[in-house]
Amino acid sequence: MKRRISIEQLKPGMHLVGLDKSWLQSPLWIHRGQIKSQADIVKLRQSGVREVTIDIQQGADVENSYGNLNTGEVLGEGENLPVGGALKLPQESQAGGDSLGAARNTFTLTAFEDELRVAQEVRTEAISAIKRVFEGIKTGVVLESGPLREVTQTIFDCLKVREGALLADAQLQRMRQFDATLFSHSVDVCVLALVVGYRSQMSALQLHDLALGALLHDVGQLRLPRNLLLKKGTFTSEERNLYLNHPKLGSTLMSKAEDVSEVSRRIVLEHHERVNGKGYPWKRQGNTISLLAQLVGLVDRYDALVSKRGNRPPLPPALAVRRLYQLGLEGEFSMEWVEALVQSLGLYPVGSLVELTTGERGWVVSVNQADHMLPMVKLVWNKGRKKLDSPYLVELSEYKTGSKPVRVERILNPFEEGLQDDLCFVSEMQHATS
Repeated sequence: MKRRISIEQLKPGMHLVGLDKSWLQSPLWIHRGQIKSQADIVKLRQSGVREVTIDIQQGADVENSYGNLNTGEVLGEGENLPVGGALKLPQESQAGGDSLGAARNTFTLTAFEDELRVAQEVRTEAISAIKRVFEGIKTGVVLESGPLREVTQTIFDCLKVREGALLADAQLQRMRQFDATLFSHSVDVCVLALVVGYRSQMSALQLHDLALGALLHDVGQLRLPRNLLLKKGTFTSEERNLYLNHPKLGSTLMSKAEDVSEVSRRIVLEHHERVNGKGYPWKRQGNTISLLAQLVGLVDRYDALVSKRGNRPPLPPALAVRRLYQLGLEGEFSMEWVEALVQSLGLYPVGSLVELTTGERGWVVSVNQADHMLPMVKLVWNKGRKKLDSPYLVELSEYKTGSKPVRVERILNPFEEGLQDDLCFVSEMQHATS
């Protein structure tokens, strides 16, 4: 049962399900959930929230001064205060742009870490949610789209206000020496696909379908033998043929679920098809492949490249972008989608280790959307490759030696440079896990 109450009646332990204003204007990172502290309530009040909706079956109810259940308007089934609505593209964001990079002159590493912490919470919550859904499927439960749509809405709500941090968090997690789980891989593919779709000015309906399809793109793997998925060596021909069936298995799982569109199902079925006809399971080519499936297939490949797989270390993000660009030129992927991905990530994505023309080395911490060749870099090593006592930020669009502009000379592989222990170049990553 849901109850509408004033902000003054809100207490820790209550389960929040609605606000009297858009969640985009809310300081909380998740659009529903338990109120954990008085600090959460203070933030809501300071942001202008005056009324909220709570679910008294999932959390505490209101008590009056006599200890009895308080009044407060009880809402009928389906009635609620607005929670931000559908995926509507904000007018000011339609031309794209990095929410962190939008105010680059005020960028600080402290602010970046604060944003990153929130993004980590969203990512962790999403991974936990998708894990619960997938484990239910493994036990025979029919796929339910409702919980998944809550996950995708939470991701999108965060993306609209913390796009740069959410994207950076997925990037940085992938660089760490962890084998990606099916759950974290699904969430990270969903995040990046949504970023590209959002910047490509997709409609709200397209974004809904894209998010669900991306989140479920590998769901068919739940129907494969566990020992097959855990195998480190090369597949036998029989094992490979079995593995190549996972898009079909996923599509079948989705066909049994309610409220899943044909568009989302095609993403799952076709995300391994390739424009040049060399994909699977049907070897479809060109425009016979769903455009959204082409995008998810590209993002899926990127995430695989920048993830640790078995004994193979992750490929640096900038080198992964270059590899995808080459595959686009060779006809495997649509160049339109490759270029859209590059526009979203930058030529030097967050987390790239670079050497400058001065010989100095550092990590890219923010992408310059106005000029992808000129990111913001945290300089950590001087030109003699000695680690600095006090690393500092430089904006390459403004960084010069004398009158000569400083540029990126080359991309470095931290594993080849023996710098894998320095991947956690912001404090919030020190205890992060994938």
